[in-house]
Amino acid sequence: MVARSVLKWTGAPRLALVCLFLWTSLGASLPLWAQNRMGGRFNDPTRTNPIQQWQFRAAEAEIMGLIALEGAIDAAAYIVGPGDIFSVSAGGEFPIVVAVAVSADGNLVLPAAGRIPASGRTLAQVQAEATAALQKHYRNVQVEVSLTMPRQFYVHITGAVPEPGRFLTLPMARVDDALQQAFAAELRIRVDPTGENPPRLMGSATGQRPAINVDFRPALRNVIVTHRDGTRQIIDLIRYYNTGDTKDNPYLLDGDVVTVPSYHVRRDAVRVSGEIAYPGVFDARPDDTVLDLLTLAAGPTGLAALSEVRLTRTHADGATEIQTLDAQAIIAGQVENLPILPGDHLNVLPQEIAQAAIQGRVFYPGTYTIQNGRTTLRELVNLAGGLKPDANLRAAFLERHKSLDFPETGRASDLDFFSRVYIQSFVTQKGKRVIVDIEAALQPGGDDIVLYDEDRVVFPRDEGTVFVMGNVPRPGYVEYLMGQPASYYVDKAGGKGPEAKSVYIFEDGTGQIRVGEGLPVRSGDTVYVDREGIAESPEIAQLLLTDRNLRRQARISTTQVIISGFTAITGIITAFVAVRSISN
Repeated sequence: MVARSVLKWTGAPRLALVCLFLWTSLGASLPLWAQNRMGGRFNDPTRTNPIQQWQFRAAEAEIMGLIALEGAIDAAAYIVGPGDIFSVSAGGEFPIVVAVAVSADGNLVLPAAGRIPASGRTLAQVQAEATAALQKHYRNVQVEVSLTMPRQFYVHITGAVPEPGRFLTLPMARVDDALQQAFAAELRIRVDPTGENPPRLMGSATGQRPAINVDFRPALRNVIVTHRDGTRQIIDLIRYYNTGDTKDNPYLLDGDVVTVPSYHVRRDAVRVSGEIAYPGVFDARPDDTVLDLLTLAAGPTGLAALSEVRLTRTHADGATEIQTLDAQAIIAGQVENLPILPGDHLNVLPQEIAQAAIQGRVFYPGTYTIQNGRTTLRELVNLAGGLKPDANLRAAFLERHKSLDFPETGRASDLDFFSRVYIQSFVTQKGKRVIVDIEAALQPGGDDIVLYDEDRVVFPRDEGTVFVMGNVPRPGYVEYLMGQPASYYVDKAGGKGPEAKSVYIFEDGTGQIRVGEGLPVRSGDTVYVDREGIAESPEIAQLLLTDRNLRRQARISTTQVIISGFTAITGIITAFVAVRSISN
């Protein structure tokens, strides 16, 4: 760019610039749509009828929407073509500015400097040559040439799209922009010509072509872009969508033909499944590798989380080949990145992330990541900052919420009704408890407890009480007194009630049960006073009678079957003896 200086006008240059300014002001060098975009007075939509106003504003809105930029235009990459509008300025503090468009034959006509070839060249090349040409005529004057209005041009879209055809676009548009028009064209709202009804959806002639077979899909990983000079690009739009790499979504050029092939969802595809962000079916490319497909399905940041991958390949003779691959070794280049063939299946195996919860009287309760089947209870307690002084180790318990072993329900047995109900309630409420002695495990030299995924450890507060329940007048908590037996706490609760039976001591943490009112009790234990079975309501009594009758009938039926069997055997033996007697 030439430095600013004092402009010393000669007669001819001054006259040329003034004439050029007047000529441009009349709009001679601009197309009508550009004059409207740049504030000209031609083709004023306010002077037309309402339908024409609507159509003009719709076209202007479409143009405005297409001009959205990703940033400043790269002059070294932008290809100039017919219809591009340049701003040419010359002068000092108050320069004269004119707009010049690239002509239909591809030339840029400069004021008093003649024409230069522009179409097919980069913006940087055109600007450099135009500036040099103007500086020969306007010496000691700052001269600037800039692109102010990009042109519009058509591209052709064909193949497996809902609406193939010719679409209007701009040089800043990428392949994806054009394809979005082709996939959304059939949903455009067009004005009803009658004017009596609101806008409605209207199809086009291409809607009459045969629909694509349901077993075929658009091959967006193999989109073909054919330029006017015959060169071709095969781009992978799916890679662009998942990684954002713009080399798989290039800019369009005038007259480009974009072809979307189709692929068979089983014969021509590669399937990726398992623990990965974007599982699905992908059309195969000739240069595909395992890492290519994993990158597509995992995204740019998801590869680090992959571990093992199983590659399943079925050969032409029907034989199946299965390989287990180390994804991280492939990413690091330590093992071969195998090529992928159509029909292959990549299954990403889940990476175990085990967690265990610790709650209650620890300094930092919460859920912690563990090594499944390796992390111990003592290690989990250390992760939680250790136990608080008032933690009750005897009442602590461990629950296992994820296990392949299912507890028995008792249905396929000769247990009575109440026994089966008790088993079911126990399985529902406390069937997840692991019978372990947490207090002993945490002692120095004790046998530590191994934890598994979704285990839960609870350390209750030592409240210095014993809970008394069952057949006592005043069930509830009794203050713990060291060395006292169960009978002491029963007496504190009002003594045994009528029909009392045995006294049980339950250790909630270990699950141990002791029987005997003379046994010692420790803080956190539960003392239960049992009693004779009595039906407390008519409904319970009826259930008892029904259960007893059913069991009695079952025993009678079993006896009858046995007697019938003996009778049949006796008859057979009698007949056999009679036959032997006659034959002798």
